[in-house]
Amino acid sequence: MSTIALYYPRMRFRSEEWLKLAMLTWDQVGRIRPRLTMDTDSDLARQLRAETDFLFDLEPSERDLDAVGESFGQIVELGGPELRARFSVRSAVEAAPHTPDATGLRARYPGLVWVYAGGVGRKMTHSLLLSLVTAELAVVQDEDGVTHVGLHPFFARIYMTALADTMAAHSLLSPVTDDLDVYSAVGTLDRLYELLLEKGARRPAIGDIDHAYIHLAVEAVIRPGQIVDIPVRTLIDFRERYAGELAAFRKHVGSLSEELGTIAAVENPVAAHAHMYGIYRSTTQPQLEELRRALRAFGVESSTGMLGLKVDLASGTVVGGLAAAAGQPLVAAAGVTLTVAPYVAGRIKARRALREQSPVAYLLAVDRNLASRSLFACR
Repeated sequence: MSTIALYYPRMRFRSEEWLKLAMLTWDQVGRIRPRLTMDTDSDLARQLRAETDFLFDLEPSERDLDAVGESFGQIVELGGPELRARFSVRSAVEAAPHTPDATGLRARYPGLVWVYAGGVGRKMTHSLLLSLVTAELAVVQDEDGVTHVGLHPFFARIYMTALADTMAAHSLLSPVTDDLDVYSAVGTLDRLYELLLEKGARRPAIGDIDHAYIHLAVEAVIRPGQIVDIPVRTLIDFRERYAGELAAFRKHVGSLSEELGTIAAVENPVAAHAHMYGIYRSTTQPQLEELRRALRAFGVESSTGMLGLKVDLASGTVVGGLAAAAGQPLVAAAGVTLTVAPYVAGRIKARRALREQSPVAYLLAVDRNLASRSLFACR
């Protein structure tokens, strides 16, 4: 799978916590957003757009729109009456709860989801728009030269998921979402009839299992709620510094393909994440604990400079330069330096080698740099 994600089915990220975790999981995240769309991003998303290349916007190509439009057009032709019975705009409006503070289209047509369908970066072909209106599956509104199509919420979700599936396939991206009510986008376009017209259609919860696992593992190390308080600049710097460790951790996750592959068919997202966490506890977490133990074995404890150095040697313990040289500070300093410095350098080199060779060093870096109490103490 690609290390670049395509977010769906919305333009606006629903969770800042998810977006911060995504910074530690993906190289970049794109989303389907026309260039002329009004900016409704959160402060976090705006900061990421201004200071990094992590977020980027994509518009559907004509190839994307034609592929999705043709498939949906065939479904409308084949199952028009049944689709109308399930997803007519009238039934969606009538079933919608009353919202007194709604304005504009949402006040006139409560319960509908609106898809941008006219102008630069449109998300639907004109021919499909006409087919949906004729089948009573859509209403069209033009305001200030901008065309939107109102759809039944479930039908709109399927449409945007299929569009994400198509765009991701054409651009070599991995579809990803933060919405537990939205299933995996992978393969949606090939399963439209089943998803829209057949009861009990199989809907796997997770598409890219590998990166979902990375996301879960990072979240497990940071612990619930902590990442919300981590400054964005800290996350940006961390990404740049530990890119190599992330690449190594991805290889580790790839080695779990047999275990993770069994989760690909799970439809309930809560159950899917529970299965992934079970794999984390039985495979990755023990390796992380073993790395911690190995690094502690090579630990060097220091206090107030060289004269206060305290090092555990194989032949005994050197405690303080003054005691080592019978009260002669200069002799003590020189002796400790000559005796201990090579030892310390060797221990540091061994620790570095352990980190570089471990496939879970990335999680250790997350723990030490992003989950430490000192990071939050100054806030």
